[in-house]
Amino acid sequence: MSNAALFTTVCHGPLFERLAAITSHWQEINGYRVSARLRTHIAAGAPWLRDHTHLARIGFKGRGAAAWLQAQGLTLPAAPNRWLRDTSGATIARLGAEDFLITDEPETITGLAQSLGARWHAAGAPGGFPVPRQHGLAAFALGGASAPELLARLCAVDLRPRAFGDDAIAQTQLALSSVVIMRTSVAAAASYRLFIDTSLALYLWDVLNDVATALGGGALGIAQQPGD
Repeated sequence: MSNAALFTTVCHGPLFERLAAITSHWQEINGYRVSARLRTHIAAGAPWLRDHTHLARIGFKGRGAAAWLQAQGLTLPAAPNRWLRDTSGATIARLGAEDFLITDEPETITGLAQSLGARWHAAGAPGGFPVPRQHGLAAFALGGASAPELLARLCAVDLRPRAFGDDAIAQTQLALSSVVIMRTSVAAAASYRLFIDTSLALYLWDVLNDVATALGGGALGIAQQPGD
């Protein structure tokens, strides 16, 4: 499925204005105009930050949600606060017994979120109910060897790799904001996916970017690696 087919209305992500002045190349993904590369350089190991709000996502929750998702051929995490990668390449996070967040990854624009929403409505509300996470939640990625140090300055939960497993999820407070944090990995280094209400997206981005900059890092475009 082409990117254009996923969303017909082009819109700007919540950080468009923040990144416009320092962006050297734009790209459109899922109808969002996003920064592919920034005129910046981050040393290896320093914390980096990316906007992933352009990635398609949907939620399902309520009684029967798990059974219905399994009937669609999805493999679900066995317990709450865990996530896994589906065979399609999408990420499935289990936030509660009957509460799920399904999102694309940068390298796999699957269309699964839109497909599941359409299937649920076509089936006549078979179980649980869809939650529109695309515009309700902003999504960031955070990584680099110093990323756990950055999070330790803003969160009381121990998110270091030795305490926070590769498939773990924390639903907690970060810089006094409610946030969902997933532990992932990039190039064998600890990295994280953060989901936050869009009303707080710009605030949290600025806080994270300020701390990352103080640690020698900062924002990257979606096609960049530290040191580029």
